[in-house]
Amino acid sequence: MRVKFFERRKKENGQALLEFALVLPILFLLVFGAVDLGRVFFAQIALTNAAREGVRYLTINPKDVSNAAGIFKSTIDATVQEAGFSGIVVPRNQVTVACTNRDDDPEHCDSGLPATVTVTYNFNLILGWILPTPITLTRSAVMVVP
Repeated sequence: MRVKFFERRKKENGQALLEFALVLPILFLLVFGAVDLGRVFFAQIALTNAAREGVRYLTINPKDVSNAAGIFKSTIDATVQEAGFSGIVVPRNQVTVACTNRDDDPEHCDSGLPATVTVTYNFNLILGWILPTPITLTRSAVMVVP
């Protein structure tokens, strides 16, 4: 007895559904993995820009010291604000500022010596249930104080 075309096609519908169900998780991981990778690169670029802006501010204002302990309040504010323009919220305690002084005077950064701003950020992944999260991203920028 000859099997009709439509009866045979009806039996193959279940096979296509099963194949789709097997491939869907892999496709899901690839798409969201690519999205996470793009987000990480964006965050790295934003943190680099924030560190550069902070150290640029410090080189323009080498006397930006709020107390004798050497806390560079305005430099940290400029760094946090620049990261915020990209939608990244960096806590103030995740920004470190260092400058070299010949005379160990904490009141200013000496001319001709490097100043460094380092930004650390904990980045949460979309695929955090598969990969370890958060990822700690750290970017630094160094400029010489004129």
